[in-house]
Amino acid sequence: MRSPRKRRKALSIASRRKRPLAQPPGSLVHRGEKRSDSANLRLMIYDEDHCEEKILTSFPAEGIADDPGKVTWLHFTGLHEVDEVRRIGEAYGLSVLTLEDILHTNSRAKVENRSNSIFIVTRLVTHGEIANSIDIQHFSLVLLPGNRVLTFSESPATPFDPVVHRIKTNIGGRIRKHKADYLTWALIDAVVDNYLSVLDQLDDTLITMDERLQDNAAEVDISELYNVKRDIHRLQRVIRPIREIAGALLRDDAHLITDESTPYFFDLNDHAIQAIETAEFLRESSTGLRDYYLSAASNRMNEVMKVLTCFSTIFLPLTFIAGVYGMNFDFMPELHFRWAYPAVWGLFALCSVGMLWLFRRMKWM
Repeated sequence: MRSPRKRRKALSIASRRKRPLAQPPGSLVHRGEKRSDSANLRLMIYDEDHCEEKILTSFPAEGIADDPGKVTWLHFTGLHEVDEVRRIGEAYGLSVLTLEDILHTNSRAKVENRSNSIFIVTRLVTHGEIANSIDIQHFSLVLLPGNRVLTFSESPATPFDPVVHRIKTNIGGRIRKHKADYLTWALIDAVVDNYLSVLDQLDDTLITMDERLQDNAAEVDISELYNVKRDIHRLQRVIRPIREIAGALLRDDAHLITDESTPYFFDLNDHAIQAIETAEFLRESSTGLRDYYLSAASNRMNEVMKVLTCFSTIFLPLTFIAGVYGMNFDFMPELHFRWAYPAVWGLFALCSVGMLWLFRRMKWM
C-alpha cells in the first residue's frame, strides 16, 4: 500500500499530466487536483465600528452590494468549481487571463500592478496531516478599488484565522481603521508568518535528528533526513518569490497601496528576507546532517572491514602452515614425529595469539 506522502506525489504528477494542451489563452480550466469537497465563500464587510460575516455556498446571482466606505473581503475556496470562479470574475470585472492564473494551480508566483487592480499569486504553506509534513497550495489575491479584496485558495486549510479573529473582535483596532490595502498586507504577512512557523517546525525536526545522530547514527533512517531536505527545498522555491512580491508592492506603480500602509509593506519585506535566510540556513544544516550521516555510515563500514581484515590476517599464517603440511610429498620428516600433530596446533595457537597481541598493541582491535 502506498504511503500518504507517495500518494500525494502521484496525485500531483497525475494532475500535471492532465493539463490540457494547445488551449488558447484565457481558457478557464481548473488545472490541479480537487482539494475540497465543495465550494465555500466567506464574505466579510467591515469598518471601524461594524463587522458583518457571511458564509455562502455559492456566489449570489445578484452579486454583492459593496459599500466603498467599508472594506469588503471575499474569500473563495474550491478552485475546481470553475463556474463559481467565472461568476466572481464577471461580477468584479476580472480579465480572463487573471481568472486563468487563479485556476491554474501550477502558475508561478508573481505580482501584477495595474491601474485598477493589484493581482498577486503565491503559495500557502501549512502543517500537513502527517507528522513532520507540509502542505502547499495555490493562493491568489486581487486588490480592487472601492476597498475590495478577493482571495482564492484550493482548500479551507489557510493561515488566515488570526486575521479573521482580529477583524471580528478588534473593534476600533488598527485593522478595522485601515482600508483594503492594509488587509492585503495582513493577509500576505499571515502567509509569510506561516512560512516561518513551518520553518521552525523543520528546524526542530533537524535538531532532533542531530541529537539522534550524535547518540547513535545507526538508528537514524536516512529516508527521514531526505524527506526533510526535500521539504526544505520545496519551501525555498515557494519562499523566494515573496521578496519580489513585497518589493513590487512598494513601487510607485502600486497605486492602490497608500502611503499610510507603506511602512507595513517594508516590514513584510524584512519578514520575507528572514524567511529566505532561514530556509537557506536549514538547507545547509540538512546538507551537513546528511554528510555527517554518510560519514558515520562510512566509518561504521570501515570498522567492520577492519575487523574482518584482522581476522583474515590472523588466519593467513595458519592457512600457509596447513597448506605446507597438506602437500603430498613422500619425504616430510615432521609427519613421522610423535609430537608433530600437537606441535602444529601449538604453532597455530602461537601465531594466533601473537597476531592478536600485535593488533591490540597497534590499537587495530
